Amino acid sequence: MNILKTLRISSLSLAAALLGPWAAATAAPDATDFNEAFKGFDACFLLYDVNAKKLVAEYGPGNRCKQRIAPNSTFKVPLSLMAFNEKIIDAHTVFKWSGQIYSRAELNRDQTPRSWMQDSVVWVSQDVAPSLGYARIGKYLDDFRYGNLDFSGDIGKNNGLTNAWLSSSLQISAYEQLEFLKAMEAHQLPLSREAVDQTRQNMDLGQLANGAELYGKTGAGRHRMRTSDRTPSRLRDGWFVGFVEGGGEHYVFVANLTDRQAPRADDRAAGSQILKPIVMRILNERTAH
Repeated sequence: MNILKTLRISSLSLAAALLGPWAAATAAPDATDFNEAFKGFDACFLLYDVNAKKLVAEYGPGNRCKQRIAPNSTFKVPLSLMAFNEKIIDAHTVFKWSGQIYSRAELNRDQTPRSWMQDSVVWVSQDVAPSLGYARIGKYLDDFRYGNLDFSGDIGKNNGLTNAWLSSSLQISAYEQLEFLKAMEAHQLPLSREAVDQTRQNMDLGQLANGAELYGKTGAGRHRMRTSDRTPSRLRDGWFVGFVEGGGEHYVFVANLTDRQAPRADDRAAGSQILKPIVMRILNERTAH
C-alpha cells in the first residue's frame, strides 16, 4: 500500500482526507474545510515530506504555527533523548512508583521508558528532569533550539525542573517543533544514535490503516496558565506530533490547537483528545485502496 496517495496531497484532497465522513461531495480547494474541522479552535497542522524535503501541507490562520505555547507532554520526547544520551536511563530502566495515587490507574505502578512515553507519566518526567539538572537541560535546549529555552518554571516558585514544560515558562511554536523533529529524524542533533532510536521506538503507536508505521506523542494543558495564577485559564491546549514511515515514504507531522472560548463545564476532554482524532483522519487513508 502506497501512503503517497494519502499523504502527498493537494489542498483539495487534504480537505477530503481531513474531514472524511464530514466532507461534502465536492470540497472547496482552500482552507474552508480545515476551518470547519477546527471550528472553535485556533489550530496549526504541518506535514513535512522528509524525502522531498518540503512541506506538503500547512494550515494555521493568523500565524498560528508561529505562536509559542507550552509543549506539555510532547516535552517527553526531548527529555527522553537527553536521558538516554546521558545514560541516566536505558531500555531496562524501571522507574519505581512512590505509592502516590493518581487519577489515572496506569500511573499507579512502576514504569519503564516505554510506558513513560506511551501512558504519558508526568511523575517520571519529574524524576528524570532533576536527575539531569538545569545546566545539562539548558545546554540541550540550546542545542535543540527548543522554543524560548526558558526552563525557570512558575514565577517565584523555583520549580522549573518539575513544571517548566507544564503550561509554564517553556514555550515552543509548531514550526519550532517541526524543526526539532526534523533534526531528530535526520540524526542532526548532538546525540547518540541509540538515544534517538530508543526514544523513537518508545513513540511507536502502531500502524495506520495503510500499513505505515506511526510514531507520535500527544500533549495537553491549559493555555498560558501557571500554577501561581489566581484565575487559571480554562482554555485547553493540545498537541500531537510525530513521524510516519512506510512504503518508502517518510513524513514529520506537527499539530496543535487551543480553545477560542472556555469549554462547557461538562466538557472534560483534554486538548489532545480533541486533536488526535482530527490528525488521524489526515494520516489515515480515507479513499485510496
